[in-house]
Amino acid sequence: MSHFRNAPAAPGVAFITGGARGIGNAIAVSFAKEGAQAVVIVDIQDEATTREGKEAVEKYGARVLTIHADVTKEDQVEKAVETAVKEFGRIDYAANFAGIVGPLTLAWDTPLEEWRKPVEVNQVGTWLCMKHELRQMIKQDSVEVGSIVNCASVASILGGELSGAYAASKHAVMGITKSAAIEARRHNIRVNAVSPGFLRTRLTRSDSRLPDATWDAYEARQGREASVNEIGDVVALLSTPRMSLVNGHNLVVDGGYTIS
Repeated sequence: MSHFRNAPAAPGVAFITGGARGIGNAIAVSFAKEGAQAVVIVDIQDEATTREGKEAVEKYGARVLTIHADVTKEDQVEKAVETAVKEFGRIDYAANFAGIVGPLTLAWDTPLEEWRKPVEVNQVGTWLCMKHELRQMIKQDSVEVGSIVNCASVASILGGELSGAYAASKHAVMGITKSAAIEARRHNIRVNAVSPGFLRTRLTRSDSRLPDATWDAYEARQGREASVNEIGDVVALLSTPRMSLVNGHNLVVDGGYTIS
């Protein structure tokens, strides 16, 4: 496998949901830095945000296709995969990072419709994307057929006050990931998850429910403030042949938060 060291680490086509901003965009940039020939950004964000995310990736030489799609709608997910394959011929790496926080309420104060929102996006959306990514990857004729990385969270390991719906959705992501990893390995496809710690993204900074004091406490336990680029690099590395025996794993990237 030494030839991998002398070539781009990730020379194929990357398909990133939630890729217009935040962690998802950092992943898209990391794939471009690692030599991806093309990056597909799938997001529900507005045109300006998507354009900004696209330009950030294009700086590193990759061809970029943007697709507006809602990951909770199967027809839109299926169409996004079809569009990517029509443009670039295949999907080698997928990172499913579209997600929301949802309600920050106690279990007995959470309306059912609010509970369902993170479940629909984080759990159902991840499964729908993975379903159609796998269908495409199984068709492909390469020694390195494919890698999928799903977005879990430290909340996929821990419980937490006011985060029941989010934690439930992220625990579910791990169940989905492990089951698919066993099913897909016969086709030489790996399915893993990454669990980021606490990151101050544009989305979280704009959430008034999370005051600075809360973030300071999280980061004290984490050891320091984290960068989305650190998550992007981990996802790109996990997708490469250098990690070829890693399958069904939850790679925690939290500075030691979950062990402290």
